[in-house]
Amino acid sequence: MSGLLDHSTLLVREHVGMFKAANAYDLIDPANGTQVGRVQERVGGFFRKVMKFTAWKSRMAFHIEFHDLADGGDTVVLTVSRPFTWFRSVVSVADATGRLLGTFRQKLIAWGPKMWVLAPDGSELASLKGDWKGWNFTFTDASERVLGTVTKKWSGLGKELFTSADNYVIDLSPECRDPALRRLLLAAPVTADMVYKEYA
Repeated sequence: MSGLLDHSTLLVREHVGMFKAANAYDLIDPANGTQVGRVQERVGGFFRKVMKFTAWKSRMAFHIEFHDLADGGDTVVLTVSRPFTWFRSVVSVADATGRLLGTFRQKLIAWGPKMWVLAPDGSELASLKGDWKGWNFTFTDASERVLGTVTKKWSGLGKELFTSADNYVIDLSPECRDPALRRLLLAAPVTADMVYKEYA
């Protein structure tokens, strides 16, 4: 059985609720509808939970864990975190050992959501560009080669998997072979959801 990080296509299904202090997502293999992972935001302390229901939620620090459910397990394989921010988000992605894989750096002025995907040394690996209306994203490298997409279009996938507007499909291109970059791009839908939709 393939582990979570071996998948090139995943459905990201957000847990929807009016009064929730922590975001959570299911990661589903669209080929067979089985859950292969889960994502959970960790919010510590009563004060921080209360702040999640205020206008400060868009600036608050967050810490998110990706769990691999392969073979009946529940193992953290990626973490995504951001410190408190005033204007521009810089989100770090680390592997299970805590090793930094790279960061997402938000562009302040752009038509629609945009982030740079950076290596640990700060060099640019790719960019993540989206549109506000459709909430669709494209990953491209420096030569504008498409490395992957995040979309709400589910052509060829079972519509029963899409029960709300808070679901996305991430699809990595065969051109995206570098393991660290693949992990960064797998973390991108949740990263974009946390950074941009918290302003809504």
